[in-house]
Amino acid sequence: MTSKRIDPSDNEAATESPCPKCGSVMVRRVAKRGDNAGNEFWGCSTFPKCRSIVQIAEPEPEASPDADGTDPVCPFSSPPPDPPKGLLKRAVSAMDGIWRFNLELDEPDANDRWDREHRRKVLNYLHIRDGERCGLCGGKMKLKGAQVEHVVPKRFAVFELTAEGEARQGTYYTSVLHGMENLQVAHQRCNKFKGNKPDIREWRHPSMPRLVVAKAQDDRVLMLPPQESV
Repeated sequence: MTSKRIDPSDNEAATESPCPKCGSVMVRRVAKRGDNAGNEFWGCSTFPKCRSIVQIAEPEPEASPDADGTDPVCPFSSPPPDPPKGLLKRAVSAMDGIWRFNLELDEPDANDRWDREHRRKVLNYLHIRDGERCGLCGGKMKLKGAQVEHVVPKRFAVFELTAEGEARQGTYYTSVLHGMENLQVAHQRCNKFKGNKPDIREWRHPSMPRLVVAKAQDDRVLMLPPQESV
C-alpha cells in the first residue's frame, strides 16, 4: 500500500497515540493505490524506516432527525393496526366500513358543519360506536345535546419535554380530519374544557375504543387513546 506523506508537525493530522512499534508520532495518511485507495489511516511519521500503520475506525452512525426536524420515532406512533381476524369480526368491520364510507361522502362546509339531517346521522353513528359515552370524560351521555368533536386538529406536532425541561419538537402528523375515526361525541362542558390542551393523552379518554386519528410521513399512525405502556 503506497501512501501520501503528511508533515507530522501538522497538529490536525497527528494523533496523540504513539506508534505501536517505535513510539514515534503517528500521522494521518491517505492510501493512493491498492484495495484501500482513498481510505485514510494512521501511519508512522518515520516511514519508510518504520512501516507501522493503524486503521482509522469509522464513526458509528448517529440517529439523526428527519428532514423536517422531527424525531425518527415518536413514542406515540405505532404501525397501522392489523385487520380483524375471524369471519364474524371481519363481517362486522366490513359493515362498519360501509356505514362510515357513506357518512364520509358528505363533507361539512367551511365552518366544519353538516346540514342538520346529516349531522344527526353522524351523531347517531358516533354515539353507538363509542357505547353512548363522551369521548373526553368516558361518562354516559344522551344523544340529545351531544356535540360532534374533532379528536385532533388538521396538522399538528407532538412536543416532548427533555430532562432539562426544554420542549423538543416531535413527529408531525396529518389528521384524517372529517373522517369518522377523528370524530367523537362529547359533552358541551367537556369539549369546552379540552380547548387546546397540548397533551394528546387528554384528547380521548383512556377507557374509550382506540381510533386511528392521524398519520405520520413514515406511514406510522397515531392511535388515541395511547396504549397504557406509553
